[in-house]
Amino acid sequence: MKNKKGVQLNQMKRELAQLLETGQERTARIRVEHVIREEKMVATYDLIKIYCEFIVGRLSIIESQKTCPVDLKEAVTSVICAAPRCSDISELYDVRKQFTAKYGKDFVSAAIELHPDCGVSRMLVLFVGGSHEGLG
Repeated sequence: MKNKKGVQLNQMKRELAQLLETGQERTARIRVEHVIREEKMVATYDLIKIYCEFIVGRLSIIESQKTCPVDLKEAVTSVICAAPRCSDISELYDVRKQFTAKYGKDFVSAAIELHPDCGVSRMLVLFVGGSHEGLG
């Protein structure tokens, strides 16, 4: 998905450059917003990949403990939060279901709704949008 978005992003930048070269600044300004959104999504995919690798590396710890380990909370809650915001990565819904079964609906709802001290990465919130007031 990241590679696909990267190719699209490069094409969009080339088109943006052509618009500027031909003096279509007004159209270029509108397109810049879309380019920025796509760049944030690529950064989001990078962050999600890092969190998923971190989680996979510590699955045995997750399996052995009833509650989410403090050192894994940011990764776990960030992946949960990303699921509905990155709907093009359907596997995130499966991961969210597994964490719901493991930690309960309240834990998952807090991450999705960005409750204070839910643990979701501030960087992820900036990338995917949403209010990050009260995030701890």
